[in-house]
Amino acid sequence: MGIEFRLGGQDHKKVEDFLAGHPGGVSAIVLDTKAAKHQQAAAEAAREGDVAVYFDPATERLTAPGFDLPGLAYNPPVPYDVDQLARDHRARATLVAEVVEAHPAFVTAVTPPHFFVRDERTANLNVDLAERTLHEHGPAVRATVVLTSRFPVASAAELAREYYRAGMRVVEVRISPLGGEDEGVRKVRSAFAVLQAFSDAGLTVTAGLSGNIGQVALALGHAGHYSVGIGMRERVDHAAAISRQKQPPKPPPADGSPEGGGGPIAGIYLPGAALTVSRKIGAGYLSNTDIRTRVGGCRLGACGSSVNGPANDPRGHYLHARAAEVDKLLTAPAPWRAGIEVDRLTRARELRLMINRKYRAEDGPELPVRTINSLLEDIATEREQKTA
Repeated sequence: MGIEFRLGGQDHKKVEDFLAGHPGGVSAIVLDTKAAKHQQAAAEAAREGDVAVYFDPATERLTAPGFDLPGLAYNPPVPYDVDQLARDHRARATLVAEVVEAHPAFVTAVTPPHFFVRDERTANLNVDLAERTLHEHGPAVRATVVLTSRFPVASAAELAREYYRAGMRVVEVRISPLGGEDEGVRKVRSAFAVLQAFSDAGLTVTAGLSGNIGQVALALGHAGHYSVGIGMRERVDHAAAISRQKQPPKPPPADGSPEGGGGPIAGIYLPGAALTVSRKIGAGYLSNTDIRTRVGGCRLGACGSSVNGPANDPRGHYLHARAAEVDKLLTAPAPWRAGIEVDRLTRARELRLMINRKYRAEDGPELPVRTINSLLEDIATEREQKTA
């Protein structure tokens, strides 16, 4: 059980150094699709610490133009047609072979090709691709399932059973769109029900790219792991990703600042507020002596010598702060974990509301609390049901 970190293209040295200390709470890393061949040292540090190493083939992005994977055999000259793949077993066999071949030798399990599940047909296609990968590679396979958030729970339960019958035992489940700070309790409960359906089928489940929602799912036992990026990727929105990749890339800003161009930039994680914000906003909070210790609240690694540690080293801070939260959670007996999350989220909500009242920057956004409210309401309901 634990947290999984999804590496970006420039994260490998930071992750290698972090994992060399054998931190608790970390169960896996996922190598970057385009930069995996340069991330072997990080993978070796992970394996030395008994941390799993995965590779994300990102085939769900290859059904539309704009996402190129040069040098990888399964990079298509034209986008994949999932309907054609569903009809053509030879094309499926070729895709599986090419994706397996593209995996670096230093991963601990292979990830089958997969596509966004909107309906029964794409669900069945993904199960077939996973089963073919199992036959091609052997038992060390972890499937990725990217589901629409409107996928019925009953259908998810049947899909989970199909994966189990196909030989899968480990899956990452990403629900789209889900995450961020504006989720209602109905959507949170539906997501937890889907994760529980996969767990009930006998699968070890990772709540993919899920931030606070994933950490609560872990605490409540709906998932055995959850994943995030490093200062980013705390939510899933497949449609938005496809829309962005179709647009021409943004040029870097003329003033050379890190915000606003040239791709995503790792934000600053504020443990006290349970929130990742932009570097500009985070640095502003950390410079305010009234709230800096409550907002940052980290004394690990480089943060031990400076309250500005989260701003000075956002990625290093994100790694050790997130891992420490999960380690604390998993060190506690399972019945206590929901209470630990209630305490963490309640403090975070109070701090966000205080900032909104007294310390909000003139040009800064109001810190939202809807997702926190939804998570706290769901935890309360689940605890009542268990004691009824």
